[in-house]
Amino acid sequence: MAVIVQLSGAKVWQLWEPPVDAPTRAYNESFRVWKDDYVRAWEAAGPDEEIVLHPGQSMVLPRGWVHNPLVSDPDTASVHLTFAIRERTPMWLAEKLVAAAIEDRAFRQIIRPGRLSEASLLEEIQDVKAELIEYLKRLDPREEACRIRRAAVTELDYTT
Repeated sequence: MAVIVQLSGAKVWQLWEPPVDAPTRAYNESFRVWKDDYVRAWEAAGPDEEIVLHPGQSMVLPRGWVHNPLVSDPDTASVHLTFAIRERTPMWLAEKLVAAAIEDRAFRQIIRPGRLSEASLLEEIQDVKAELIEYLKRLDPREEACRIRRAAVTELDYTT
């Protein structure tokens, strides 16, 4: 998600709804699912929304919306700022909870290559699933909330 702030001049924002539902950087991000016929289809249908921003106006651009900003008057400079908002998803939260499991020795053990055959792997998956459930049950939600809140406000990279 982004907030667009128009500083000078005017800009026309052509907007198309996301081609996929709830895209993130790790799931259905536009360049990963981009199809050659998207642009032709969008141009033929025209934008779903068209918004003109003037100096001092702002717009929230939801995650996944395809956008095409155009200068409305080529003889006038048009400047805007884009502020990307780090959205968090339930998957991000789950990843944070599971990532801390590395502190538990059980999750640092080697799975031998021979255990990756279909029957053995099924057993490994069942064992790890049971370990993970027990690990999650032992977590103190208040401690995790403090730890994850710190990560939410200090992480430089974002994956949503």
